[in-house]
Amino acid sequence: MDDKNINIEELIVRVLENRADSEDIRYFSKWVEEIRNREYFEKLKKIWNLSAGGHANSEILEIGVRDFRLFMEKSLKPKKRVVLMWRMGSVAAVLLMILSSVLWLWRDVSKISSGEGYSISSGRGVVLKLADNKEIILGDSLNLTGVAGEWVCVNKVDRRGIVYKIKDSTEIEEEELCYNQIIVPAGERFLVQLSDGTKVWINSESSLRYPAYFGKSIREVEARGNVYFEVAKDSTRPFLVVSRELTTEVLGTRFEVNTYGDRDEVSATLVEGSVRVNVGSRFVVIKPDQQFTFNTKNGTIEVNKVDAARKVMWKDGVLVIDNEAFRDVIWKLERWYGVSIVNETGLVFAQSFSGEFDREDIHVAIESLCVNLNITYTMDKDRIILKR
Repeated sequence: MDDKNINIEELIVRVLENRADSEDIRYFSKWVEEIRNREYFEKLKKIWNLSAGGHANSEILEIGVRDFRLFMEKSLKPKKRVVLMWRMGSVAAVLLMILSSVLWLWRDVSKISSGEGYSISSGRGVVLKLADNKEIILGDSLNLTGVAGEWVCVNKVDRRGIVYKIKDSTEIEEEELCYNQIIVPAGERFLVQLSDGTKVWINSESSLRYPAYFGKSIREVEARGNVYFEVAKDSTRPFLVVSRELTTEVLGTRFEVNTYGDRDEVSATLVEGSVRVNVGSRFVVIKPDQQFTFNTKNGTIEVNKVDAARKVMWKDGVLVIDNEAFRDVIWKLERWYGVSIVNETGLVFAQSFSGEFDREDIHVAIESLCVNLNITYTMDKDRIILKR
């Protein structure tokens, strides 16, 4: 392959879409050996994966695009590698236009479906977005007095949880609902107890939009990413969870929705009770220890038996990996610990992996992976590099 005839933009797109042939791979492997090229590709790959398919999460995607733009601004400052950086700038211009279009598309869709769009703070902490669009970083010493209006009080449980309580339900007047939103970045998780007593655990790179107090006929929330619910029983008001492809309807139960979209799949997993999962005009009622899976590419639906309690152990601070492929493990570890993992071994790993890891010690998880693969690793802040 002649270097002069290489269109690096097209080559990167072929690699990201898994359409690269052996000659492409040989050239790309050589190109990506350059440290700046590799850093550039890894950041671009992250936002490419976040934007792929109909499940794209606009809040998390926006963080990725901001991060990528900051990286490009630094990279494009006058340096010795002027030619290389200009070539990279050309790739960035093309792909950032595509990704920015995805962001604006999701904003428009959100406004049409819910009356207002999602937004995210540039801070690294968990964000509480109020009805007036004010954003609060939920730090350790935060006072939440008065943030939810006159009918509801909000209290912090600890640095990873808040509770909504209605002051006096008999005094609540029928009026337009007042929506709040919790946005959780990579490496974090958060618990919110809603005003009806429902408890919701929000995993890394996920969000929940909900009213500070519910109306008298229905309880409806919007979830993105990976969220677990323990729904308070109320036979007069069904509880609806709306996520991009799925609408899950319950009365009182424990279940998880996962709309990360890895492998173009979204799912609902039932721990206790009964739920009805809707996809367009189709619906399935699932039972405990069943997982409903919808493929966003081909539209197929599957219902499989699972150990639901293990699937949702993340809410208690334990990441479960159960006979999963290398790529899936990397996705999970990156979200769980809020890091970027780069494979510089040049190897393709066909093994499956299993294990349980807490959030506090990333070294145990990475060392376990490396021992199984007979490789080593180095750490540079929030970047982990796998080596032979």
